[in-house]
Amino acid sequence: LSSQEYFAIFNVGYKLVIGFAAVGIINAVFIQETFKVASSDDTVMMRQKERDRRLHTKKMKTLFEAADESGDGVIDMEEFRRIFDLPEIRTWLAAQDLQVTDPDVLFKLLDDGDKQLTAEELVRGVDRLKGNAKSVDLEAFIMEQRAFVSQVCAGLGLPAVSRISLVGQN
Repeated sequence: LSSQEYFAIFNVGYKLVIGFAAVGIINAVFIQETFKVASSDDTVMMRQKERDRRLHTKKMKTLFEAADESGDGVIDMEEFRRIFDLPEIRTWLAAQDLQVTDPDVLFKLLDDGDKQLTAEELVRGVDRLKGNAKSVDLEAFIMEQRAFVSQVCAGLGLPAVSRISLVGQN
């Protein structure tokens, strides 16, 4: 083969590589823009939230079935403690965005007062507790705290305590 033929083969190969690279970049930009638009679409976001809720429910029911050793459809404190003795469960829940340091406290937070957890209590409770506290959670707590202080003041016959006077007493 002559040098012109080598150059022609090199030139065709070079153009193919550059052409495919350009097509790949254009595809990447197009896909990125498509995902950006899709992620801001309300319908897509609602479907994703619903899918996340169903997945959470499925995972918590799996945990419930593993913890319900007696098979009576409820988890008592002892069953709850035993499942949390397994490091895999603590790690798994941490991956679900729920850090568990004391299973007894978590049980009391999830329980509705009957000293037994149902699957529904576990699903709703873990969903409520996972993640960091949100502003709305903190505001609800502050509102409840103010109502409690007002009730205590009224019960003791004291004048209502304002927010300013509480801050000034620190």
